[in-house]
Amino acid sequence: MTFAIYYSVKQRGGDLMIGVLIATHGDFGKEILKSSELILGKQDHTLTLSLNYGDSIEKFGEQIVNAIQSLENGSGVLVFTDLLGASPYNATALNSNKVNNARFRCICGVNLPMVLEALTMRNNYDLDKLTEQCMEAGMSGIKELFQELNIYNKKNN
Repeated sequence: MTFAIYYSVKQRGGDLMIGVLIATHGDFGKEILKSSELILGKQDHTLTLSLNYGDSIEKFGEQIVNAIQSLENGSGVLVFTDLLGASPYNATALNSNKVNNARFRCICGVNLPMVLEALTMRNNYDLDKLTEQCMEAGMSGIKELFQELNIYNKKNN
């Protein structure tokens, strides 16, 4: 299993920063974080976890618990997983009662707009508000090209 890529607890401006964990199948989480950093620059206080073929779900669950606890600094941790009901989501849910002294929220269906929202706004909102904002950004970031062109053309004709 790939664990703890791009991790640092350095905090911007001395403020507490909500931690971000992306737990996915394969390297999807690692790559979505790399894409985010291509846009925003290097990000601190983040972790990715990759579940690969043949990995132990039990060990993956333990890594999720450890990652959440290591990212918690008093502001909470926002966990992203790729699919509702899939192994990374289930491992988070099944191990949530093992997380001690850490507040976290978990959003499934991770996409680039929601990760960008989390990384840019995690110093501005509390954990609950950030979770809501990320879910909205993720949903509103899904568009179909020709529908958007039709909307644009109607507005400008």
